[in-house]
Amino acid sequence: MKLKHLKMGRSLAMALALSTMSAGAMAQNFVTSKAEVEQLLSGATFIGVYLRTESAYTLKFGTDGTLTDTTGAKARWWVDDEARYCREWLDGKLKGNTGCMNVELEDGQVALYSEGKKVVEGIIAGN
Repeated sequence: MKLKHLKMGRSLAMALALSTMSAGAMAQNFVTSKAEVEQLLSGATFIGVYLRTESAYTLKFGTDGTLTDTTGAKARWWVDDEARYCREWLDGKLKGNTGCMNVELEDGQVALYSEGKKVVEGIIAGN
């Protein structure tokens, strides 16, 4: 009986250790400064991959708050008080769609997260 409890305790400890390790590996490093996100995106071009479809994806961020995507669709963009990049599509297939995404910047790579899930990743050029 004692051996059975010991094995179960060891299995539980191992599961907890693995859970902790994987949670640490998945920790996001979101930019938390509104000014930093504005500086990163204003006048820049994001070149990357839209992960849901694994397709090339480009966003051009105007200094005037305009945004254009790969298809030429137009939007307006801003950074909210939680330092999230936000956009509202003005035309194209996403017309009327509004949303905000967390920005992760690490080693020159940028990723955008919608509701905690990474949706695009790539680099910023031109700012």
